[in-house]
Amino acid sequence: MADAKLTEAERDAVYAGAVARHPDAFVSTITPSGQFTGLPADFELGTLRPVVGPRSALDLFLADDHPVVIDAWHDFLARGSAACRVRPVAAPAQLVELRIIDLSHRYGAALVLIAGLDGPGGNGPLEHEPIKPRLVTVRKDLNAIFLGADPEIAEVLGWTAEELKGTRAVDLIHPDDRVRAISSWMDLLAAKDGEGRRVRLRHLHRDGHVVWFEVTNHNHLADPEIGEVVAEMLDISDEMAAQEALRASEQLMRRLTSTIPMGIVQIGTDRRIAYQNERAARAIGADPGEVLGGHRLDRILSADRPAIDAAIDAVLAGQDTDAEYGYHHAERGLRRVRANLRCLTGARGEVTGAIICLTDVTEDVRLRDELKHRATYDALTGCRNRASTLAALQESLCGPGRTRGTAVIFIDLNQFKQVNDVYGHAAGDRLLTHVAARLRDAVRDGDVVGRFGGDEFVVICPDVPAAADARHIGQTLVAALATGGLDHDGHRLLPQASIGVAWGDPRTAAADTLIARADAAMYAAKNSRTGRLALALAD
Repeated sequence: MADAKLTEAERDAVYAGAVARHPDAFVSTITPSGQFTGLPADFELGTLRPVVGPRSALDLFLADDHPVVIDAWHDFLARGSAACRVRPVAAPAQLVELRIIDLSHRYGAALVLIAGLDGPGGNGPLEHEPIKPRLVTVRKDLNAIFLGADPEIAEVLGWTAEELKGTRAVDLIHPDDRVRAISSWMDLLAAKDGEGRRVRLRHLHRDGHVVWFEVTNHNHLADPEIGEVVAEMLDISDEMAAQEALRASEQLMRRLTSTIPMGIVQIGTDRRIAYQNERAARAIGADPGEVLGGHRLDRILSADRPAIDAAIDAVLAGQDTDAEYGYHHAERGLRRVRANLRCLTGARGEVTGAIICLTDVTEDVRLRDELKHRATYDALTGCRNRASTLAALQESLCGPGRTRGTAVIFIDLNQFKQVNDVYGHAAGDRLLTHVAARLRDAVRDGDVVGRFGGDEFVVICPDVPAAADARHIGQTLVAALATGGLDHDGHRLLPQASIGVAWGDPRTAAADTLIARADAAMYAAKNSRTGRLALALAD
């Protein structure tokens, strides 16, 4: 059951108690519709302070607290008094008391008390900037001279309705917009009675700043009951400021993207190009509005095309990704490009498109490949270096899908020091290069020929079924070296070598063990050889 409404005496007591506790509270009267009104002439403020400006209590407090204020209002209507604690707009961190008391028996209206708000000292009022209206109506004659206006015109343009009477509307319009305003007015005068014309114009406030209005003029000049042009003026300054900020942001982005050394492309969820800088336009050859796909990606190498299509699909699904591809440049030939794809999202997190940054990395790739080649291959012979050879052996033994054995063939050139001493180091280098070429020509596809150091070579042969097959490969290398020679300054240089072969089962063989066994077999061949080439199979 709801509490009974307080008597007049009880309400007087509530008011007296509130003022006693908060003698510096702010006070205002309030109408039955919840609107603030001026205090009655016979109201004695004492140390209380008036509220000036707001239309209702809702104007004073944070929007999140409006339901609390409304609940208190309904409680007041039922009981004649109510209170709540809310946060003021002027000081969001504070929590103040709002009390509403029905004192209509004394002042003809209810009173509102706001206590606990830090404000002006003494009898200073609680001032509040009124909410500026966005829509006002004005009336003009045939010559666009003001005949009247809503009183709120003063809050949006600074002049009162009375001051505007007899003023030409064009005098309030920004000089740069007057031609457009006159053109729209002439078009309105030619329109049928009752028709309207809409135009966006900058107006000059009394203090000199610019206010944007969307003006809708309605031609009622021929209407005997009206005989005027009635114009609705909607303040769109916030909208135009946002558009101007967006234009400025877009202009800044375009200026920035025109100077950075990469292509920039913005696409929508349908892959259509929304923006691209000049560098990207030259690389892609498409215009804004075209789809980034189909024949527009034909310059990309066919081997890289699926990866790029997949990258675009991924970023439009919300996954940032990077990719690299090759493409044919009309003037510079084959180029390599790195693409960084980043998704764009809306306020709710939905994907709205993507930004793609394109960087020519041809020289970087060339340098990267060169460094990789240097780290992998011997500079003189073109064979794998020691580290790369050992890595190939480890891959052969432990790589995925390896089910058969691995052969390691160790080759040491005999009397190589004598070649250097007698014919010079250039001859020795030529002989090393010759041997390397003969070995590479003789091995199977997938075998690795490495220079282990000095005059030593190692051949790694994966997928060798048995030791007998490994020995057969070794004999092939012996035959390759036996049939080849090198002419140097009229001398015939024939490679002499000792060759050791080791084979290991992938389940039990270890890289170090295989190398050691092949090395031992090579020394066995060196000790037992009778010709310039000798081969031995490890036990």
